[in-house]
Amino acid sequence: MTNWYSLPTYYDISFSHEMYEELAFLKRVFRKYSTKSSLNLLEPACGTGRLIVPLSKHGFRCTGFDINSYALKYLEEKLKRNKLKATLFAGDMVDFSTKYRMFDGAYCTVDTFRHLLSEEQAKQHLLNVAKGLKKNGIYVIGLHLLPKQGITTKVSRWVSKRGRLTVKTSMTLIGQDNKKRTETLKVVLNPFTKKENNKYESIYRLRTYTLRQFRRLISTTKVFEIDSVYDYDYDLTSPVVLDEKSDYGVFILRKMG
Repeated sequence: MTNWYSLPTYYDISFSHEMYEELAFLKRVFRKYSTKSSLNLLEPACGTGRLIVPLSKHGFRCTGFDINSYALKYLEEKLKRNKLKATLFAGDMVDFSTKYRMFDGAYCTVDTFRHLLSEEQAKQHLLNVAKGLKKNGIYVIGLHLLPKQGITTKVSRWVSKRGRLTVKTSMTLIGQDNKKRTETLKVVLNPFTKKENNKYESIYRLRTYTLRQFRRLISTTKVFEIDSVYDYDYDLTSPVVLDEKSDYGVFILRKMG
């Protein structure tokens, strides 16, 4: 069993799949909420930098941290190859500090927030992000929600290519504990070329949130308020109103005070 986060090349190819709308949305969001020409952005659990690299190319000053040393090394090399600069450091999503640097915005997408497996961890994370944001700074969180009927997608599959390398990815829900509010997922990465064909499996857990549970979490921390919400379409001109049947949301949180 291999931790797929420790396979940065394959992970990066897999999760850079069809990210154009997500990236365009983030660029528009941060420019909407600030009149500054150059914005400082923070990405917790930045991984291989699938977003840091293109955002840096578009003039944003990015800082990212991650607990995985393989991912950070890969990102450092990727930035160097592209002649880009970003500030990187090793850090955990719960126990991190941005020291004296303040940010205009932060973002955490594709369910990364759900790696925080307890209410206490999630609250501490939000408090730490808020400490690093300027007044009225925003935090963009994208995550799948548990709809009222409790049904989530069992299997997701996609294929990504970069040069001669193709990566097939499958993500399967193999367990759900509603009392502990966790899902257990198995990910299979199948990277191959004309000469090689490999397969790696990884199992990990995520915390579940209904819409009500996520809203309650935000309100109890008393550092953010929900400014607006969007869905899969990433249409900044059309915020949505989620209900208990909704299974995905992109939340724009604004720092209070």
